[in-house]
Amino acid sequence: MDCELYLIVDIGNTLAKFFLYNEDQWVLQEKVKLDLFVDKAEAIIADYPNIKAVIYTDVSHTVGTFFEKYSDSFPVLSVQSQMHLPFTNNYESPESLGSDRMVLAAAACKNYPLTNVLIIDLGTCITYDFLSSDEVYHGGAISPGFEMRYKALHHFTSNLPHLDWQAVDHPEGKTTHGAIHAGIYFGILDEIKARIEYYKSQYDSLTIILTGGDANKLPKTLKNSIFAHSNFVAEGMLHLLKLNMNS
Repeated sequence: MDCELYLIVDIGNTLAKFFLYNEDQWVLQEKVKLDLFVDKAEAIIADYPNIKAVIYTDVSHTVGTFFEKYSDSFPVLSVQSQMHLPFTNNYESPESLGSDRMVLAAAACKNYPLTNVLIIDLGTCITYDFLSSDEVYHGGAISPGFEMRYKALHHFTSNLPHLDWQAVDHPEGKTTHGAIHAGIYFGILDEIKARIEYYKSQYDSLTIILTGGDANKLPKTLKNSIFAHSNFVAEGMLHLLKLNMNS
């Protein structure tokens, strides 16, 4: 492949996602469990010797430094608060802002410029991040995700079982299993709706982005929300990579 490629790597708590971009067009997308990360990363780098640069985010803090050994071959960037950002970071402790949340804010800047944006990311945790139309990041909130809530109910009680997620259509469970499913599902749904209403009460216009691996567990009718495509995070990282390569 006669082109210059950018390798984007999003390392989560359980999975690593790889994206190869030729300028703004993606040419490869793969994901593996963390124990297969090194083999997959080495294979991609070997198969695509014309990689121009790599950017990665590693919320697990376990495997991201793997790329540093390639720093003599191409630039290697880690998403961090010290890099050039496309928004003003109004977090009181900017160094503690998670790289995953910085990437989401960068993606919002690129895809929805000069817009009030609430980004809701449903993964291991549910994060809420608000970016105002003057491209200022104001912070947000973190709460437990679906799996964390199921595990907590089982771990901190004597009798409640650990269940796998199950869709429910009514908030009144008729069994213990049903009550757990209803409590978690409608608890998360009501939390999200309340957060959306709060920001709508503060701003005349608001764009709501739903993303993350568990976003598909929410009803597609969630009012006035945009379900982000699967490359939303990768586009944010690519935006950061280009900003920092040219700065």
